Amino acid sequence: MTMLVRELFNDAPLSPDGLVSLDVQRLLREPIDIARDWHRAERLLQQVAEHLPEQLEVQIALYKMYAYANCFEASRQLIEQVLQRAAQQAGFQPDWRLLTPASTPFDTLLTNGIHGPVRLYLYSMKALGFVSLRAGNIALAEQVLAKLLALDPSDEVGGSVVYQMALSLTDDDS
Repeated sequence: MTMLVRELFNDAPLSPDGLVSLDVQRLLREPIDIARDWHRAERLLQQVAEHLPEQLEVQIALYKMYAYANCFEASRQLIEQVLQRAAQQAGFQPDWRLLTPASTPFDTLLTNGIHGPVRLYLYSMKALGFVSLRAGNIALAEQVLAKLLALDPSDEVGGSVVYQMALSLTDDDS
C-alpha cells in the first residue's frame, strides 16, 4: 500500500498551522510503501528528524512506521522515548504506571482540550497498547489502555477502541 510520508503525521501534525520548511514539505510529499520498503520510509523520516530534531511528532511518525512494518521492538522503544520526553515537557511523572488522574494535570487540561505534549503522551500510551497487542503482549496492552482510559475519561485520543480490541482478544482466550 503506497502512501505519502505526511500521512504518518495525520494523528500528530508537525505544526498546528501547517508551516514547515520547503525541504520538509518535499520530504512529506514522498510516496512510501512501508510493507515493501520500510527502510526507505525510515530514511525519509530520519531526514525529517534532522530538520526538526525537537519535534516529538517525528518520533511518533517513526514509531507508527515501525509498527506498520511489524518492527514492534523498535516501535516500543521509540514510544518509550516519546513518553519520557512528553512527560518532561508537560512536567509530570513519565512512568504511566505511577500516574493517577489526581496526580497529574490531565483533569485540568482535559477541560481545555488536550494539546501539546499532554496529547502526545496520551496518544503514545494508546500506541503502546496497540503495539503490545500486535506483539502478543495482551496483558501489558490491557494495563496501559486501562490506565489511559482512567487518565483520559473523555477518550480524546481514542484509546477505548484499542482497549475493546484487547478485551475481545482476552475473551477469545477464555
